[in-house]
Amino acid sequence: MWLESEEKRLKKVILHVISHEIKPISLFLLNKKVIKLFQNSSFLKKNFYQIVNKLILSGNIKQLKKTKSLVKGYINGEINFQKLYEGKMKIISSLSGFVSSNDGSEYFVHRSNLNGALNGDIVKFYTMRNSDDQNRIDAYICEVISHEKKFYSCLFEIDSNNNYICLPDDKKMYYKMILDDHHGLANNQKILVKINRFNNNIAYCSVSRIIGHKNDVGVDILSVVLDSGISPEFSDVVLAKSREISININEKQIKLRKDLTHLNFVTIDPEESKDFDDSICVQKIDNDKFKLYVSIADVCNFIKFNDEIDKSARERGTSIYLADRVIPMLPHILSDDICSLIPNKKRFTTTCEMTINHLGKIVDIKVYPSIIINKRRFSYDEVNHFFDDYSYLKDDESIKEMLRNAYELHKILDAVKMQRGYINFNVPEAEVILDKNGFPIDVRLRHLGNAQNLIENFMLAANESITIFACKNKIPFIYRVHEKPDVTKIHLLLSEAKSLKFKINTDLKNIHAKDISFWLKDNISNKHLSLINLLLLRCMSKAKYSINNLGHFGLALKNYTHYTSPIRRYPDLLVNRILWMFLFDKNSYTDDERQQLISHLNEFCQISSNKEIISIECERKVKSMKFAEFMSTKIGNVFKGFVSSVSPYGAFVQLSNTIEGLICMSNFKNDFYVFNSELNQLIGSKTSQVIRIGTWVKVKCISANKELRKIDFELIENLGI
Repeated sequence: MWLESEEKRLKKVILHVISHEIKPISLFLLNKKVIKLFQNSSFLKKNFYQIVNKLILSGNIKQLKKTKSLVKGYINGEINFQKLYEGKMKIISSLSGFVSSNDGSEYFVHRSNLNGALNGDIVKFYTMRNSDDQNRIDAYICEVISHEKKFYSCLFEIDSNNNYICLPDDKKMYYKMILDDHHGLANNQKILVKINRFNNNIAYCSVSRIIGHKNDVGVDILSVVLDSGISPEFSDVVLAKSREISININEKQIKLRKDLTHLNFVTIDPEESKDFDDSICVQKIDNDKFKLYVSIADVCNFIKFNDEIDKSARERGTSIYLADRVIPMLPHILSDDICSLIPNKKRFTTTCEMTINHLGKIVDIKVYPSIIINKRRFSYDEVNHFFDDYSYLKDDESIKEMLRNAYELHKILDAVKMQRGYINFNVPEAEVILDKNGFPIDVRLRHLGNAQNLIENFMLAANESITIFACKNKIPFIYRVHEKPDVTKIHLLLSEAKSLKFKINTDLKNIHAKDISFWLKDNISNKHLSLINLLLLRCMSKAKYSINNLGHFGLALKNYTHYTSPIRRYPDLLVNRILWMFLFDKNSYTDDERQQLISHLNEFCQISSNKEIISIECERKVKSMKFAEFMSTKIGNVFKGFVSSVSPYGAFVQLSNTIEGLICMSNFKNDFYVFNSELNQLIGSKTSQVIRIGTWVKVKCISANKELRKIDFELIENLGI
């Protein structure tokens, strides 16, 4: 308590000195003036720099970019009332944020200028030029058009005075939350609340659902799912409609479809997979050509356009894969049974049949409805073992011959892929291993072998071929597009790359995927390659769905879509539906139905892109939460890692298992570090030691907060670049 009161007193003195300065004050002069007013010299000497940094982070004082001098708090510039903008709000952890206008421009919004706007809200705003930073244009929110988020997961607590407290999991929700009725709720229950109205920084809510006690198995992950606006259950109507569906191989279907049941189709998936939506078969022709068949579960045969199941799938957008569960896009009776390519069962599919020469060029493409039988369900591990040792599998010789053909074609396609400039970022991905109580007991890196890469190469070929086929037939279509990276971000990368001895020789204005691919090849022996891959990935634009064929930069392809996973991605289902409506069975659809689909294609692309972002964010939050929970058992342990980013409030360090934690300014125990924004470095005031991206460090884990998804490290040793 004594230390806490001393800290508060020192903060008051520092703010008092800065407030009475006519012009910005240097850190050195501030220290001299505070010494005269603050009696506890030992406390001052030990804590002055850390407390100054806390005041900077809180926004009470501000450090100017060029001179590094200090001024009081955030300074508003003059508001420009001449033009009113509309945009979307993004709140950051400090509760300030950025607003993106409809033309793509982004403006900083200090929390004092939010005026009730929350994360994701659609707002109206004015711009203003900040008086202390002429290079930055800030924004002032004047109206909230709509609150994006209606439901919040919360912890319900009852304090010692019998007052209830409703604490949102989403720390970007800064309103006080008041329940209209809390009867029947128990202490430490997790609840889902609906916001009914806002008034004077108070959100008035009603309980939508009791999730469970905070310590119940799985409640932590379910809370994240619900807080993300994702429904883990299907409606009774969707479930009832799904139970009505059956497989009917009637005369019409037989007439429409090509019978491929004689071919050796197989599925290759993770061991734990239950839904199988893509199968492959490879034949060798005349020793210099291959036939690659990619047959995809014909989901839209069972789901009619705009019926309850289709609307539900569109709303979900994608299946979501979390540490302890899968939230499927389609009910299990469809995803795991009727639509799934279960072994030794006849199944409806759409087939992309490609003839590929020995140089890896696709010389012929045929696309048609089909019936297949999956002759074998393989796991990735089984196929990887077979590729290492051809005697491993005891299957039929014809199946093994097909796999050998597949491996040969895979190697050809892999070489072609790299030659054209496919960017292989090779960023490691970790999986969290949970015990029966949902507690993380290990974090492991996923291994990608030949089997995984083979399936990726075959799916890329099919997705490209389907797009070429659609363009040739001039039908309405949706594309998976990935635009060029922002040149400004690439320029920023260059300054970091130089310090990491990463060689880049390219005209950045006319950058191609092949350039980045060559960078990675030329720097293959660079010890910072894993970090450079991460930095390059941060420069990339987000892939999305579009009705305009903008090409795919990362894959170095002019024509690309998502076609091969209709059980778990709505755009793939939509692509298959377009093929049926416009090519395979035109007479079964009306012109009005086709026109309705065409008129909504752009909207469906936007919905699918947004749902993908939500699902990725949900998966990231769950993983971060479980990482923090895992590290809570490692308090006091020392680890080696590299600095993945630096900022005014500290340095993020990534460990070999991809877990990331923060060394905040107060945890650089050997020195007080100052952030240099121009060099993007932290520089020790006494030792002049430098912490920059790529610096290797030894750190000690000092805290891990599951609820905040936050891990704190303390610097033990700076190991250098």
